[in-house]
Amino acid sequence: MSKNKKTTYLLLILFLMLACVPSLPNSSSPLPTFDANAPLTAIVETFNAAAAQTQTFAPPTWTSTVTPTRTSIPTETPSPTFVFLLPTATIPPTQIPVGSSGKDLECQILAQDPPNGSLMQKSVDFVVRWTIANVGTHTWPSDNTDYRYISGDKLYVQPIYDLERNVVAGETIELIVNMQTPANVGTYSTSWRIVISKEQFCPLDLTIIVG
Repeated sequence: MSKNKKTTYLLLILFLMLACVPSLPNSSSPLPTFDANAPLTAIVETFNAAAAQTQTFAPPTWTSTVTPTRTSIPTETPSPTFVFLLPTATIPPTQIPVGSSGKDLECQILAQDPPNGSLMQKSVDFVVRWTIANVGTHTWPSDNTDYRYISGDKLYVQPIYDLERNVVAGETIELIVNMQTPANVGTYSTSWRIVISKEQFCPLDLTIIVG
């Protein structure tokens, strides 16, 4: 190879090498400034991206629902009710005029204790009282007058009683009989009469309920 050709190849190689070397920056161009917040901004953006990705793939969270408890209904306190029971006065019947019935022997029952339909216990002693008036025209003589059991249930302790005193027309007297309730429950009735000689009058009837 001639000397001229060698020189030409060297110049060509040098030119290619210079073409590959990067050009140096112009000294007049300003240098880039460094942003101090750039690393923090990058960290925040990275954290937000990771949080968004975690939220996307995270399993659903179950939110507990509070079941309302049963509300207790206040119970009304009953107010006491006071019932005042006033005793009912039993007004005895007005005594009829003597002889108004036109009979010689006649009575009017003014009161009876216990009243008919009274509820009593089993096997107890009790006393029956009849208050009666002589509304006939004849006197009831004590030596010839009694009151006795006639029919019905035998509740008596004794079946016959003598009249204690004379009872003239218009007077009243109380007849008392000792009795005893039966041992079994039920309704019982008994009938008594005033008897003068062989004549019976003035029905005295009693009905009780044994429970």
